[in-house]
Amino acid sequence: MAALPSAAQRRLKRLTAENETSILADARFFERRPDRNHRIRLASRAEVEMIRLLHPDNVITPGMRWYTSVRQIRKGVRLRGFTIGLADLDCDETEEVCRSVYERGRSTREVEIEQSLRLAMEARS
Repeated sequence: MAALPSAAQRRLKRLTAENETSILADARFFERRPDRNHRIRLASRAEVEMIRLLHPDNVITPGMRWYTSVRQIRKGVRLRGFTIGLADLDCDETEEVCRSVYERGRSTREVEIEQSLRLAMEARS
């Protein structure tokens, strides 16, 4: 991916800060459900804007919307992926369904990043 212009970089930084509420909600979800490592939720407004900024050619079809799939690697360490689905999907899904959605949406590069992150965490333990 080409470097973003500085105005877009500043916008991305602001959107990241605006998305803190969603990040905290993910943390609370996993605190309340210690048996879970995956979840699906509607993408936040800030996340949708980040997707548009980073991938302007990725246009969403009418009647669809963005969803966020989250994997908790361990407490406090989570990765997010984004997928498009029907606008009225139920996000209250089982661990198995959420894991499947998350894994289906990962690129080879994202798998490599996750593996590197796991190795780094194991080395620190």
